[in-house]
Amino acid sequence: MRCTRALEVLDLPHGRCVGTLHRPERRTSDVGLLWVNFGYVPRDGHGGLASQASDALARDGVPCFRFDLPGLGDAPGPLPSVTHDFFPVVTGGRFTEVTVELVEALCAREHLAGLVVAGLCGGAVNAIFTADAARGLVKGLVLLEPELYVTEPKAADGSVEPMRLRPWLRQLLPTERGPLLSLVDRALQVKLPFEAVVKAAVTRAAPKQAFNYWGWMRLLTAEGKYSRFVPLPRKPLLDFVMSRSGLPSVTNLPLSAAWKQWVEAGKPALVITAQGKLRELFFDRINAGLAVPLDQPSYAHVRLPSTNHIFTTGGAITTVTKHLEAHWELFA
Repeated sequence: MRCTRALEVLDLPHGRCVGTLHRPERRTSDVGLLWVNFGYVPRDGHGGLASQASDALARDGVPCFRFDLPGLGDAPGPLPSVTHDFFPVVTGGRFTEVTVELVEALCAREHLAGLVVAGLCGGAVNAIFTADAARGLVKGLVLLEPELYVTEPKAADGSVEPMRLRPWLRQLLPTERGPLLSLVDRALQVKLPFEAVVKAAVTRAAPKQAFNYWGWMRLLTAEGKYSRFVPLPRKPLLDFVMSRSGLPSVTNLPLSAAWKQWVEAGKPALVITAQGKLRELFFDRINAGLAVPLDQPSYAHVRLPSTNHIFTTGGAITTVTKHLEAHWELFA
């Protein structure tokens, strides 16, 4: 089946959205697919992922839409001037209102029963918030590399805040502690003589990533540029760090709560992650910490080996597209 593309500009109460409509020659579904921006990337997606997937689904009879939200891609609007200030905008749910308006407008104009909302990373964050706010019209979620944690804290000059070793080590200790672990906990609270002098000297001599929690997590998940130089047993270390009970301190609690409620309600969701990478590890741990009931027919999780976070290696774009087509029955 063939499909056509058309440009659409929608002026909504919370801003102008600019998008591409992929209309099937013959519609076979009264539920469409809406892609929202992958973080700050334009609506085409990394490597054209959203574009290619929309064409494929439209040829199957599913109407698809790719929209730039205000300030992104072709859509005008204010945005933070510094990149690292953009991520709290996404993780704080500040795109939710305009995306809900977009869902409502598209359903009304295209005579649809609802939309499946899809996105990668920050787009997945926005999709979850939108689904929670518009449950009547959002019929499902497609989450690529969902990020259920808040972004790494940074100072005003853009530098990453250093990792506080003692609090991090204390967090890894079990909640129930015997005499020995209690002694370890007290020892971690004691400041050593000349500690500030030694720390200052080491900080000047070592790379900043050595004192940053997120830097180490990227190294251990082979996402950092120095990962190949790390002679450490990555998997045992990751298994230890991520096996702790409870939620990580960086958990995005409002987002995670919305996600749990969606799954508990039996709403359909397709999750696709890069196997063994940072977001998959946190996704699994946060789901375990929240006791999210994932064992149900409305939920599917696909783990892609040998690819990166943005799915541009290992033929992942084609693979993601095939999984979307194969799992569309979740939303039918």
